[in-house]
Amino acid sequence: MEIPTLDKFPRRVLAQIDIQTAFLVSRLVVAAERLQVFRALQGTPMTADAIGKALGIHKYYLRPFLTALVSLGLLRKTGDRYRNTAFAGKYFMRERSIYWTRQFSAECVERYEGLCALERTLSSGKRYDAITGRRRPPYTEQMKRNQRQAEDFTQMLFHLHQGDAAALAGYLDLTGHRAVLDACGGSGVMSIALAKRNPHLRACILDIAPVCQIAAGNVKRAGLSRRIATAVGDARQPFPAGYDVVLFCDIGPVTARHLRNAYRSLPPGGVVVLVDRYFTDDGTKPLDRLASFFTHGGFGLATRSEMVELVKSCGFEKVRAKSVFKDVWFITGTKPTP
Repeated sequence: MEIPTLDKFPRRVLAQIDIQTAFLVSRLVVAAERLQVFRALQGTPMTADAIGKALGIHKYYLRPFLTALVSLGLLRKTGDRYRNTAFAGKYFMRERSIYWTRQFSAECVERYEGLCALERTLSSGKRYDAITGRRRPPYTEQMKRNQRQAEDFTQMLFHLHQGDAAALAGYLDLTGHRAVLDACGGSGVMSIALAKRNPHLRACILDIAPVCQIAAGNVKRAGLSRRIATAVGDARQPFPAGYDVVLFCDIGPVTARHLRNAYRSLPPGGVVVLVDRYFTDDGTKPLDRLASFFTHGGFGLATRSEMVELVKSCGFEKVRAKSVFKDVWFITGTKPTP
């Protein structure tokens, strides 16, 4: 799934955007996403009044808001009817699920609020949620309490990771392996891709109970319920035996504890696999992850080389790192044989 970065916008639009305006423009786009403007107009041109009524936009701001979206190249106006442009249809509809619209756009708003306290964050060293008084429990705890949020978050990632799941399935040679433990496997997107590519393979998605329920539904829709199971568990605790591949995909910082758990559970010749957007060795890319550190530091700042060394330090050999899909790194290591 391709992120709608500013360079995708029409040149006439880019010429109007300076640093100050970029903040406002991006917030307008997030508002349009949260209000589901693009979904309402997909294949169905509507008048301004009809849009306002359907989406609950006050008449005072309705037309200026729609006009701003026209100016950005996201909507096209013909007479009094508005419709999505090809750009909006591609990036906000065909490549976005409803889960992305509900979950990611809500996260964006929280981060905007956090950025308003950025100077205080930088000077105090405190996280923005502590400064703003918006302390929230970790995602796992939130999802245990709210099934709707668990579904939105998990299924957002299911759609987000389609590309790197396919790339990983094409990259890994699992002909000599039989079982994958997908630690914190979430939606099951990686297990599904690996199982489709390797008919001999079975997998187990390890995660919290609400997420396992959602993953099981994805597995069933993929027709793989006989080969992919789910198990409620915690990646910080010892892993079950019986798997010769342990996979960590986009789970936040993979720690030495995670890797030692994987090492102990794997048989000789077993493989650990890490999938994430690790930083380049100079720490400057990916820029969006670097920027998000100031409002959501949950992924840390580990570089590719640092992660390679961490995997080696936990006993794995033949450690390799490869960027196969965009800026996603695949790091693999093998447990030595006696």
